[in-house]
Formats: sequence, structure tokens, C-alpha cells
Amino acid sequence: MGGMELGININDAYRYMGGVGEPDDVTKTELLQASEDVLKAASPRVITRVLDIKDREGAVCFEGSALRLEGRSIAALLNESESAVLFCATIGNEIEALLRRWQLKDMVRAAMLDACASAAVEDLCEQVNDSLAEKWRERGFWLTERFSPGYGDLPLSVQRDFCAELDTARKLGVCVSGSGIMIPRKSVTAIIGISKRPQPCRRDGCENCEYRCGCKFRESGVTCYGQAL
Repeated sequence: MGGMELGININDAYRYMGGVGEPDDVTKTELLQASEDVLKAASPRVITRVLDIKDREGAVCFEGSALRLEGRSIAALLNESESAVLFCATIGNEIEALLRRWQLKDMVRAAMLDACASAAVEDLCEQVNDSLAEKWRERGFWLTERFSPGYGDLPLSVQRDFCAELDTARKLGVCVSGSGIMIPRKSVTAIIGISKRPQPCRRDGCENCEYRCGCKFRESGVTCYGQAL
């Protein structure tokens, strides 16, 4: 999936730092400078795969795949879908090196770079989402919202199987640590259902999120997807 040029929403980056609303002029200028460094270092890459859904009893299962997605959130999302798109998006290893260098010199600058990198990979995911929606709409299908391991009650532990299904280690250089964290960290996996009719937003919000307790976004009065509580 080519032709994607990254952008960074500075307000999103500020939110990833725990900020509320818009940054002041000084912070905005520093974030803009950090975003330029992130865009120079980023190497966006994406892989997708379409799987047919074969079963929903106990867990969502797919034809020709050992992947099992458990939880009521993912079952609700894919309730009217006969197939789904799996994808992994990453902005590459150079971002990790950039963050490590600045962590040794200036933690505030490193935090801004980290936030901008998070905003960059989110922008990449949005572009993937839009591209897939257009492609499937031309074929007469509609997509659900995207859903990632760790959302709702879909366990983060499925990340390893998810990446194995996409062969991300070989095709993108994205691996999964023993704790389920993807490396490079600025990588995202997600699943999107494909349906024959328009799908409503089924986001569960914070109620069933495993990170609900101690969430820095909730403490600031917002959600991780940019809406006020």
C-alpha cells in the first residue's frame, strides 16, 4: 500500500503528552520542530491481509488461520462481517534510534519526539483506513471502525498471534516482545470488518479497557481517541 505521505497533528501530539486543549505558542513551536525530526526519520510501511470469518462461537475464528480473537467487543464489531482486513503499520526503526539519542540528552525533547511519533503512526493508520474504505466501497462493501489488540476486552496477549498471521517480522521488521509490546514501538496492528451494509460506531469507550485504571488521558478529562469524557 504505497503513496502515503505522513503528517503530524500537533494538537494530537500535545494530547499524547497529557496536554488538554491546544498547546501554547512556545510548546507548539517546539512540537513543530520535533515533528520535523520525526518526519525525516520515519519510514512508513504497511501490510494488509483479508481473511474470511468462519466461526463466532466462543471466539472469532478465520478460514485457513489459527488466529482466535476473544471478547464481546470484537464479536460485536464483526457481528455483520463475513470477512475482515488485518493490517500492521509502522514508521520504522530509525524513530527508535532518534528517541534513544534524545533520552540521553534531553528528556523533555524526547517526550515531544515520542508524542509526535505517536501522532505520525496514528496518521498512517488513518490513511490506511481511508484507503481501504475507498477500495471496498467501490466493490459495494462497507467497513467497520478499526480495532486493535488491547481495545475493549480484546486481550493484548493476542498481539503475537496477530503479527504471526501477517508475518510482520519478515515483511516489516516488526516483532513482539515477551510482554506483548511491538518493536519498533511506533507500530500498530488492527482489524477492520467488511460488511454488506453501513456499520455503526461500536466503540466501547473506556468501560472495558484494560488500561482504564491509571489512564493518563482519563486523568486529564479526555479519552485516548480524542473525545472529552
